[in-house]
Amino acid sequence: MTRYRDAGWMTASACVAVLGGMACGLDDDRPVTAGAAEIISLASGLPVPPGGGVPTPSGTPTNLKVLDWAGFKGAVTYTFDDSQPSQIEHYAQLQAVGIHVTFYVASGWANTSSRYDATWSQAVRDGHELGNHTVHHCRADLTGCSVAPPLGSALAELDAEAAYISQHNGQRVVATMASPFGDGNWATVARQRVFLSRDVNRAMVAPNDSTDPFHLPCFMAGDASIGGVGTQQSQFNGFIDTARSGNRWLIFLFHTITPTANNWFAPVDVGAVTGSMQHARSLADVWTDTLVNVGAYWRAQKLFSTLVPTRAGNVTTWTWTLPDHFPAGKFLRVKVDGGRLKQGTTALVWDPHGYYEVALDARVLTLSP
Repeated sequence: MTRYRDAGWMTASACVAVLGGMACGLDDDRPVTAGAAEIISLASGLPVPPGGGVPTPSGTPTNLKVLDWAGFKGAVTYTFDDSQPSQIEHYAQLQAVGIHVTFYVASGWANTSSRYDATWSQAVRDGHELGNHTVHHCRADLTGCSVAPPLGSALAELDAEAAYISQHNGQRVVATMASPFGDGNWATVARQRVFLSRDVNRAMVAPNDSTDPFHLPCFMAGDASIGGVGTQQSQFNGFIDTARSGNRWLIFLFHTITPTANNWFAPVDVGAVTGSMQHARSLADVWTDTLVNVGAYWRAQKLFSTLVPTRAGNVTTWTWTLPDHFPAGKFLRVKVDGGRLKQGTTALVWDPHGYYEVALDARVLTLSP
């Protein structure tokens, strides 16, 4: 079942019961909103890819396959680091594009804007993700902190930031982080608290590839002299088109957005940022979403690729254990040649866009004639 989603249409009271749970995304108390209408699955909350009219499979009950990127040709995630004043200044323009993004916040900079908490709380209400960028933006050994002094340990930096986001901005679960300075040594700490961590190494991610979920790569905007990939919309659009044609997940990283009097690092004009976002959104077969949403799908697909099903009579069963700190309420889209897919006593319903939606929280899936 699908429905058009526009700003404010779904709140916690409208969440859909799925196998004894609720499909409400990262945080069940958070409204699920968007800046403009899109088609959303009522069961999973995933966007619906183009197409339709695919008949229910009627062959033999074999060949379970997970669809790449929820049935889209590729995926794009926009991330913004440091909870900078310039991002707050341009938040309304980013929000107006109508895609969900991830802001990596470091509350040690909370005093840099009078609208700090108000903006990030609004971002949560608007359906964006707040990720963990630690309190004081230090390296993993607590040196080089952008805001001093650091807390007593790297783990304390993560825990205090997660608590701040929960208490001040209303997002209960903080499921991903970005390594300050791109320091890969944060990975050991990240594994103890989140299920994904983004660095700054440059690459795109493919379905079922060997990318380490605690060293996710990205394309950092900015001048080449600081390791950036450019500052022009045409450059960003080119990366998006490459991800689409190559069946890849592209993660962007932006820092300072201009014009601003608060030019901290790697400035990019807001028109180049929002223009590229609009380009990505205009591609109906590209999934634009937060790191937690696309990343959960990617990790779950990798998990499924390793499963060895059991067979009893004519029933094939897959069981799984989710990774540590994996967020609740996530789904995969699968197809088979035929038969009936069930989770517990619930028969899955075929979507004419070409898939069944599998609730990951159920941890079991059966296929029978």
